[in-house]
Formats: sequence, C-alpha cells, structure tokens
Amino acid sequence: MEKNKADVTICGSNYILSSEKSEERIKEIAKLVDDEFRRTSRMLNVNPNYKSAVLASLNIAEKLMDVNDMLLKLQTENYQLDNDVKHYIDMWEQAKKQVTDLKEKMSTEVDKQSQSFEDYKKLQAKLVEIENAYFDLQMENVSLKNEIKSYQRLSQEDEL
Repeated sequence: MEKNKADVTICGSNYILSSEKSEERIKEIAKLVDDEFRRTSRMLNVNPNYKSAVLASLNIAEKLMDVNDMLLKLQTENYQLDNDVKHYIDMWEQAKKQVTDLKEKMSTEVDKQSQSFEDYKKLQAKLVEIENAYFDLQMENVSLKNEIKSYQRLSQEDEL
C-alpha cells in the first residue's frame, strides 16, 4: 500500500506525517492531537511544553483505552446477540416445523372425521333398514300369533 503524506501543525510546530491512511485522515488525527495538547495546556495554564505534551498523551491514551474497552464490550455483546439470533432462528424453525406437523395432523384428522361421518351415515342407513326389518318381523309375529289363535279357536271348536 502506498504511503500518503500530509503537512500538519501541532501547537504551532509544522510536521510532515506519512501513513497508509488518507491525507484527510492524517490531518484529522493531527487536529485531535493539537486540540488535546491545547486543551491540556489551557487546563495547566501554561504554554505548550513537555509536561502538557505528556499529559495530552496520557489523555489521548486514556481515550484510546476507553474506546478499546467499549469495542471489546460491543464485540462481546455482538457475539451474544449473534448467539441469541441463532437461538431464536432455531426456535422459529422448530415452530414452523411444529405448525407444518400440526397442519398435516389436522388434515389427517379431518380426513378421518370425514370418513367417520360417511361411516356414520352408512350405519344410520343400515339401522333404518334393521328397524324396518324389525318392524316387519313384529308385524309378521303379530300376524302369526293371530293366525295361531285362530287355529286354536278352530281346533277348540272342532273338539267341542
């Protein structure tokens, strides 16, 4: 990768910095250092010097470490969220399978119910036939009883 150069000023001193970063990014970084250096000098109420440079460096290092800590925390949270997403996707897939299975079971039960209803209608028709046959047999039984009584009467009359 090619090196980019940028002319920058930090606390009144000019520097030529080179980096793989873009010239604009190099200038942003230098401005951050210059701003921190000036802020620290104002807090110490001194002109920029070695002591303010050290304290500015410590402030920048602290911010860098805070950002690194935040990055680590976010990476950990991201990892956890990825695991949670995988878990919920698995649950979603299981739920979809359960719904599909229940739909199939319901379809099978509906088919069974339809078949049972058809069987019920057939049995009901058969019952009507049996009831009619039973009624016919009762009528024939009554008729036969009457006929027997009639023969018994005739037989008694003949004996007398």
